Amino acid sequence: MPAFLFPHRGYLGVLAAAFWAVPWVAAQAQPLTFERAQALAEQRAPENLVRQAQVASAQQAVGPADALPDPKLILGIDNLPIEGPDRYTLNRDSMTMRRIGLMQEVPNGDKRQARRQLAEASVVRAEAEQRAMQLEVKRQTALSWLDVYYAEHSVGLFDQLDRQIELLRSTVQSLIAGGSAQPSELLQADQEALALQDRRDELNRDVAIARAKLRRWIGNEADQLLAGDAPSLSLDAPHLQHRLAQHPDLRAASARVGEASAELNEAVAEKTPDWGVEFAYNNRDNQFGDMVMVQFTFDLPLFVGTRQGPKINARQHSVSQMEAEQEALLRAHQAELEGGIAELEQLRRTLSRTEKTLIPLASKRADLELAAYQAGNSQLTSVITAQRDLIEAQLRQIEQQRKLSQLSASLYYAYVEGLR
Repeated sequence: MPAFLFPHRGYLGVLAAAFWAVPWVAAQAQPLTFERAQALAEQRAPENLVRQAQVASAQQAVGPADALPDPKLILGIDNLPIEGPDRYTLNRDSMTMRRIGLMQEVPNGDKRQARRQLAEASVVRAEAEQRAMQLEVKRQTALSWLDVYYAEHSVGLFDQLDRQIELLRSTVQSLIAGGSAQPSELLQADQEALALQDRRDELNRDVAIARAKLRRWIGNEADQLLAGDAPSLSLDAPHLQHRLAQHPDLRAASARVGEASAELNEAVAEKTPDWGVEFAYNNRDNQFGDMVMVQFTFDLPLFVGTRQGPKINARQHSVSQMEAEQEALLRAHQAELEGGIAELEQLRRTLSRTEKTLIPLASKRADLELAAYQAGNSQLTSVITAQRDLIEAQLRQIEQQRKLSQLSASLYYAYVEGLR
């Protein structure tokens, strides 16, 4: 706590400091659940802030998209003499005038409508991209949290193995004392313990790497203790296929088609003339009187084949490109969803066999080999091999659980929450 809160360093001051520090430390050490990691990522990931600014920018551009251009102020002098005795004078020639006026250009209605459609499509695209980024941030956070969760579970497995190794060493020492084993067998047990320590170090490295990836999304809170279990995320495959077009990526692709179509409409509208109006007040010397002027201007699209035509063709190709990319993206998501569900089923079956068959068999074999060794009917090498097989089976189970959870999270945030 800050020193200025407790200027007196007596016993009461120390107690007060401890009283206030306990809840503060507890708040700082709040466990990191899966749900809390998601909330932190949504609040703090810079990618979300980028997309929010993009949406705000697109929304602000809609209003002025179809507005008329700013009017122009006209200031000038007409018919100023530059020769003769009246040269450079403003009040001796009846044709000399000081002009002030306004000019307004008016693009045709189709062009202005296309510009507004383009701005509105940009808003739809920006919002879809923002939603897609939010889901990607949540997905990456989920994958990183699960990496930490299962890496720490793998490390925790070795705490149990340490006790088993100590039991094995005690057994070897007893057999050596009884003359049933050779002293060199104790060295084998020590070598196996060292090998397990090396494996533990590798797993601790994996934990550190996973924490670093999680820190990428939620900041320093990634160093807090994990709490809770891995989430159970359900997928309803039949309904997902029918709602796939609502995916943010496909909504963004549809908006890009809309943008390209609006650009095509604007290019076509350039064949329709724009026009403008100009009004001016001409001031002359008092002896001559003032004048006003009104004139209209019109564009003359006389060279459509070499000017507007190529632009229209280019925009048509752009629309075709966006439509093809939209179809390609739809097929890619369909393939990803179908392939992911198939892989999910395979992982579930494999994990079920590991849990129900592989690990019980490996555990039973390890127990039998140890009992046989204790009875003098087996070699220490067989015991160590059985222990290694059990360790690998348990680590394989954790790895299969990790893959299953991460694939479920990837599909969930892409095709369940993403379609809401």
